[in-house]
Amino acid sequence: MKIIGFNFSKNDFRFCVLDGTTNPPTIIEKNKIVYPNNMDTADLMEWFETQLSLIIDKHQPNQISHKISLNLTTLDQIKTSCYPQAILNLLAKKKNISINNYSALAINATKFGQPNKTDVFAYIDPIIGTHPPYWDKPTKEAVLVAWFNLL
Repeated sequence: MKIIGFNFSKNDFRFCVLDGTTNPPTIIEKNKIVYPNNMDTADLMEWFETQLSLIIDKHQPNQISHKISLNLTTLDQIKTSCYPQAILNLLAKKKNISINNYSALAINATKFGQPNKTDVFAYIDPIIGTHPPYWDKPTKEAVLVAWFNLL
């Protein structure tokens, strides 16, 4: 079973592909994709569709997950977070792949049976290992939204 987790932010998106047949899951691929500069909205959406399709087609996942971005206040944030999430949902529908989403509040250690105050980002390192470069909170959120589908 393969699951891809995505996390979209203002300047880039992160993704992680997990092999869910191992326990803990194994990271097959992870990456940070930086957005191109100076594109109008339509061209940027076409770029998102292409990039997301390439990742999905390469890995043929059983499931996709993404972090929902909340508290967006500018058009740029909406354009680089909400719009690509919509494109991702549409691609999943067209490719008949199950898709889930998680808010920031849902990304917590209670899903692993840990107390509510446990730092989930520190908790997972000894379990899944560290995977530089870009082994930071945004990348770990992409890992976690994928991993939650295996729990």
